[in-house]
Amino acid sequence: MQEHIDALEILDRLRNELNTSRGFFSKKPDYDLCCDLCDKLARALPDSISEAEYVKQHRKDILLNADVAAKNTIRAAEEKASRLASESEVVKKAQSDAKQIIENAYAQCDNLILRTKSHLDNMFKETEQFLLSTLSVIRTNREELRSALKNNND
Repeated sequence: MQEHIDALEILDRLRNELNTSRGFFSKKPDYDLCCDLCDKLARALPDSISEAEYVKQHRKDILLNADVAAKNTIRAAEEKASRLASESEVVKKAQSDAKQIIENAYAQCDNLILRTKSHLDNMFKETEQFLLSTLSVIRTNREELRSALKNNND
């Protein structure tokens, strides 16, 4: 049999022993068992009573400690939620800034491509004018050469 049994268990066992012993054809209660259970109850009750008395006397302190612990838990949760929200805002701002930087980079790239094409067009135009001028000089020189050749043959 267990040495340490709490008061409610002892009362249940005692009640069961007494309940099974009622009636005309029932067995008589086990006197030694009932006495043993009463002794155990007597030993268990002071512990239970002193625990109950301690809880009763320190009820305000226990409730205050529980309240402080609950408030601390709530405050920590609120701080964590605030920190997470703040981090979320930082991430959103960083994403927005990154998107703006990328859009600016694309705009600058498009502008640079446009300026490069314009510059190349000007270079081609100048080269074309130079080549046309050179071609004109060549054509003039050739015509002069043909004319000189014709005059020598005559």
